[in-house]
Amino acid sequence: MLLYHHCRSLNSVIYGEIRASPKHGDEYFKDAYLWLKKEVGFYPIFLAVGTSDEDIQMTGYQGQWRKLLSTGPNEEKYRKKGEFPNDVLFSFENIKGVFMDYEYWHLVLNASHRNYHLTNYENRLIFKPSWSKSRWLSKVKQNPHSVQLVTSKLYLPNANMIWVRNKQTERLIKSMGFKNTRVRRLLL
Repeated sequence: MLLYHHCRSLNSVIYGEIRASPKHGDEYFKDAYLWLKKEVGFYPIFLAVGTSDEDIQMTGYQGQWRKLLSTGPNEEKYRKKGEFPNDVLFSFENIKGVFMDYEYWHLVLNASHRNYHLTNYENRLIFKPSWSKSRWLSKVKQNPHSVQLVTSKLYLPNANMIWVRNKQTERLIKSMGFKNTRVRRLLL
């Protein structure tokens, strides 16, 4: 059963171990990620947890097919041919890391006005330190798209399933040495 999912751009895929790094993090979320590093002891790589398409959508994999980027009062912005991202989804049966309640991650994202000082209660809402792995997995079954896991590194060749956007990408990924690869589109 594939439970842990990580999506990344094709140009960042290597046949080997990837490590989390602030230089690869989204600049907009930099301070929130640094807060998380302080809490868990490492800079995070995020994985969605669960088995449903709804869980996998937490990775953003489906966004690479999005044509409409934004709408405004006087304009809509669309992607043009050749501007679409090429993302790869790596799915694993078992990953060591720290579970987090995605439904409370907004507490961190909205804490910039207080320099990311969260209360003990808010930390407990996010990390639920008394919960076992089985309780986290039970939460995912009852409430898809609600649990994420952070880890400091991933060995990509250990992926049990790899999804790619097209046959050309599949051939490239296989030529790198990856197995268990297939073309799979996720609905928007």
